[in-house]
Amino acid sequence: MNPIIKAQLQNFKEMNPNEHLNDSDFFEVMSIFSLENGILGENIDPFKAHLRGDEFGVDGVAISVQGTLCSDIDEAIEILSHGKNHNSEFHFYQSKISSSLDYGDVSKFLDAVYDFFSDQKLIEGEQLVSLAEVKDAIYESAAKTSPSLRCYYCTTGTGQASDVIRRLIETNKARLLELNIFDDVHIECVGAKTIQTGFRSATNSSSAKLNFQKSITMPAHDKVDEAHIGYVSASEILEIALGEEDQEGTRHVNRALFYDNVRDFNPNSEINKSIIYELEHGDNASFVFKNNGVTIVAKSIDRKGDTFSLEDYQIVNGCQTANILAHIRDKAENISVPLRLIGCRDPDFVSNIIVGTNRQNEVREDQFWAMLPFMKDLEEYCASQNMSSRIYIERRDNQYRDTSIERTRIFRPSDLMKAAAAMFFYQPHRAARDHRGIRKEFSRKIFSESHNVELYHLAAFALYKFDYLIRSGKVDRSRVIFKFYALYALIKSYWRTPDILDAPSRSQKKVRNSVISILDNNERFVGHIEEAVGHLENLTAEAGATSREKIRDYIRSESVVDEFNKRLFPSKQEG
Repeated sequence: MNPIIKAQLQNFKEMNPNEHLNDSDFFEVMSIFSLENGILGENIDPFKAHLRGDEFGVDGVAISVQGTLCSDIDEAIEILSHGKNHNSEFHFYQSKISSSLDYGDVSKFLDAVYDFFSDQKLIEGEQLVSLAEVKDAIYESAAKTSPSLRCYYCTTGTGQASDVIRRLIETNKARLLELNIFDDVHIECVGAKTIQTGFRSATNSSSAKLNFQKSITMPAHDKVDEAHIGYVSASEILEIALGEEDQEGTRHVNRALFYDNVRDFNPNSEINKSIIYELEHGDNASFVFKNNGVTIVAKSIDRKGDTFSLEDYQIVNGCQTANILAHIRDKAENISVPLRLIGCRDPDFVSNIIVGTNRQNEVREDQFWAMLPFMKDLEEYCASQNMSSRIYIERRDNQYRDTSIERTRIFRPSDLMKAAAAMFFYQPHRAARDHRGIRKEFSRKIFSESHNVELYHLAAFALYKFDYLIRSGKVDRSRVIFKFYALYALIKSYWRTPDILDAPSRSQKKVRNSVISILDNNERFVGHIEEAVGHLENLTAEAGATSREKIRDYIRSESVVDEFNKRLFPSKQEG
């Protein structure tokens, strides 16, 4: 094996000590991690995209809707039910730890991809069935633009395809395009160099150099180390907004750098088409007068003359600008762009900057929650726990990018909201699909400064342990559909009413200790899950809900929660 890949693979295994995989499986996950989080600039859990069975020809599938990884239909519907014209992408992976490209394996991989979108004769296993449901939901949403498809065949060699394999790729690209369901199709053989580069990028904080000649120092502020305003060449913006080169030497917009959802950019909108047309036809001088500009926030700025070295930076405003410039990058040198560069280490003030510079856009829920004082306390508490129960609350995208920690222990506030909905508000039937509705209903009752951080840590830890038992095969993947019922039952077993967040601290501690004793013992937690699932399976069978779709719809009703309670907790019922 390539010695650098071997060292990185060992590092990746050490970063994820609770994932019991062989080297071949770990390389499959690391390839996804390097390409998605390093080259494409995403921020996903690669273990969630990895296929753990013996699926035909495919090792990983990452389906994103509006930039969010969706591995089951509940996640997809939650996003698709809000707004319209969603941007979706399908990424398929096949990884071989060998250094050579095998014609038969590449052919098998591309056959599997084609089958996924056509006959579906090769789809087996719970994961692929769930992903096929996500695919169907995306196409049923009837967005104005079709999804894009990217296929990556990864090896530890050079990744250079022979003439016969290149012809195979072109033939398969043509037949995939003939399905007329993709905006574009990209098929690439990836070698060690690209994986190495992607891994380094995915595990290091962002850094760049910026030539900012036309800058003026902004007024002093007690929360800002330094700040500058002016304008720069568009080529300078692209230099820091584009990610690492892929195998074909192409640099993509680094989505991880943006607060804005870069998938909101539509090059076919009338406004953007007009701007691109003007730039392509020589009206470069007008751009700086008509553009709102770009705002960059960095934790560290080191200035030497007109060169600014940025560390851990984020483009908090300028998504549309960066994407337009990427479309006409060959003309970028002659275009000027307004720029604000801010050096700030205070995360709360950075959040205020983000909200202030994006007033015309909806503030993301995660960003709203990140600003709450309670969330900072929770983040610190969760990270201070012992290794077995440590959880990382990601208040800012890619917050732990340069930290060697398990990706599966990182949770966003929106993930925690779902667990809290089931465990604290007793809404297991709504947790998977309706966390926006739950947030609206319970906005005054969640993430309050008066709440006990230990209970929220308990919810995050329970979510982690459930997912771990699924990944490790200790619990069958078919149980995922009942996840929030199992988490709900953990608290309900020891606390009757949905007011544990307001209970006396003594009572909270007693409940927490009881639940922790279950979570710390895999066999007990597996037994708890199987008992809860057994009652739900009986209920669905009695109702005649046999298909996955019918089961999913059936358990979304409040009446099922009531019946579930009667069977699992007969001694806790009213009267």
